[in-house]
Amino acid sequence: MAGPVACGPAPTPAAPAGAQGEVKAGPSQPASPAFDLSPVAEPADIVGVLRWSNPAATLSSVAACAGMPPALAEAGAQGLSAGVLSELVSPSIDTTQLAAVVALDAPVHLVVALDDSSKRGNPVAAVSLGLTSLERARGALEAGATLTEVKPGMWKIGGKEPASSSCFLAASAGSTPARLLCGDRDRDVTTLGPYLARTLATLAPEARDLQGEVRFVPLSTKYGDMAKQQLGGLPILAQSQLSIGQPQFDRALTDATTAVQAELEALINDASKAVVDLKVDNQTCVNLTAALELRGQSSWLAKTMADGASRAAPAPALYWRVPKDSHGAFFDHGYDPAHYTGILKTLREMLEGWLEKEKIGKPADRKALADVLSLPINRTPSVSAHGYVDAAPAAAKTGKPSPNEILDGMMGGFVGWNLFGFEEAPDALIKYLKNAVAAYNTPALRKRLPELDVDPKDLPTVKTVQAPKELGKTSLAVEIQITSELPSPDADAAQAPAGKAKPKPKATVTLHLLLMGDEKTTWIAFGHDKRELLRRLAMVKAGAPDTDTLASRPGLEKLKTGKFVSGGFSTLAPITRTLQSVLTTLDSPGAAPMALPPEARRFGEALAKLPHKGEGLMFITTQEQGGAAPRAEIAVNVSKPVLEDIGALLAAGLQMAGITKP
Repeated sequence: MAGPVACGPAPTPAAPAGAQGEVKAGPSQPASPAFDLSPVAEPADIVGVLRWSNPAATLSSVAACAGMPPALAEAGAQGLSAGVLSELVSPSIDTTQLAAVVALDAPVHLVVALDDSSKRGNPVAAVSLGLTSLERARGALEAGATLTEVKPGMWKIGGKEPASSSCFLAASAGSTPARLLCGDRDRDVTTLGPYLARTLATLAPEARDLQGEVRFVPLSTKYGDMAKQQLGGLPILAQSQLSIGQPQFDRALTDATTAVQAELEALINDASKAVVDLKVDNQTCVNLTAALELRGQSSWLAKTMADGASRAAPAPALYWRVPKDSHGAFFDHGYDPAHYTGILKTLREMLEGWLEKEKIGKPADRKALADVLSLPINRTPSVSAHGYVDAAPAAAKTGKPSPNEILDGMMGGFVGWNLFGFEEAPDALIKYLKNAVAAYNTPALRKRLPELDVDPKDLPTVKTVQAPKELGKTSLAVEIQITSELPSPDADAAQAPAGKAKPKPKATVTLHLLLMGDEKTTWIAFGHDKRELLRRLAMVKAGAPDTDTLASRPGLEKLKTGKFVSGGFSTLAPITRTLQSVLTTLDSPGAAPMALPPEARRFGEALAKLPHKGEGLMFITTQEQGGAAPRAEIAVNVSKPVLEDIGALLAAGLQMAGITKP
């Protein structure tokens, strides 16, 4: 039941008549004074609460941000209401008539609580929808169902056909005179219904559209001891199911499962609640936050949160060196290696033990392979950025592109360019990458691959090559080549007699990893176009002008002033550019044995006409706090340009489907 009501709200009243994107809600009628509508106490052991304060205002704000017509927003709201009702009530009830009575500007609630009377531990759960009129609701329901009064002001809805849920009509306090209450069983609604209709319905509007909570304390109180007792058998269970009879692996397996057991037990003690908040308005548009709150500090997670909180700061100086035209760029302020040393050590021991058991390589080979898991984790900041460049169409002499030309045309959209920056000297990273390449090419490992039905010839080739002189003295270059057979794009070849069939064409993709370092900074570039990677590295190099960097890009002020553990922005470009690249390549002459359908071409045209070209900003930031109540939060802001691009695609899709006219 939670799915249909977990989409998004607006706690403010519905927009005034005539406002853009307005979703109209019918006037509510006062409840009959004959029923006792006084508040009741909150049921014991509530573990989940969801409140959508004002669906009408939420959908209106989203429509306004996306530039969608008000009529479309209203139709969407009505369709959502009818869709939810069809999942709840009997098929014999006309959900269109009932949806007309639903108050779209009234709060929607969902409550889940533990049930002490359940032998199987099943919780009770119920959802509550506001109705504009008790009498009109009775009329809509009685046309296809019977109403049986179970207590004053509450009627059981009995449909002529069975329903997936048990639903009741109830008189209500608050902004609506009645509510539709539904749950899996009658008991769910009779237990939670009075609280939903008489208490939650009277709460003051919130500044957030939607708020959801999962409360762990009641779960820990009721089931914590039993869960810890069962977790105590985890190491023994792992040994019985996963042991391979190799001492090093088996010891590491025991260490790993014992650590997991201890962490889960600590989290049972530490966990307080998980919270999700959504706020939508016409200026900042969609703001979503999700947080985990703890009540103790005994777990590894709590200690990690406290460490992150101590590093929170604005984006580091290194961040503002990444290219100005990045389609996404993120930063973090580093991590304490001590938090990960034990985890990585255990994983290396398990890998070495397994390799020894399988008799793969000599001890030195096995250690080299395991050392790939010695990840270079540091306390210093790091950054990443990615983007795309529109490649010029390939000019084939025959007029038909070769498989490699087709693939080259698509790689810019798939891979683009990627940059990673680290506030540390390059020596450790160069050593790590060289060791990783050597481990990948370990002869003893490749000899065993056929036993796993893997032909080493089908694997990508990875090798270090001479670094371009533009990278300077402290540099490294790695080349990755992927060769594979492709279906022939030539329709004639596909129809040739079996004895004269042409060999399948092969295509080779070459990817490049380039490292450039100086005394205190290391940059790594990865992508398909080597010249483009060198150009990007030249932009971020110390001493290069700021004009081509994020330092000169407007709209990023919040990352300069706020204190975050990590953060950055993304755009729709990784999706839109990839789709455009694929459609453009497949639509080129001779690229495919079948022409693209008209719908695909029209969709490609819609992508090319997006008002903001998929470059609107979506901010993603994380914050943490330590102390007695550790907390970790991730926040996402989807700006108006992003929603306007999404709205344009939605409008194009509706036109292609014939639902709306151009």
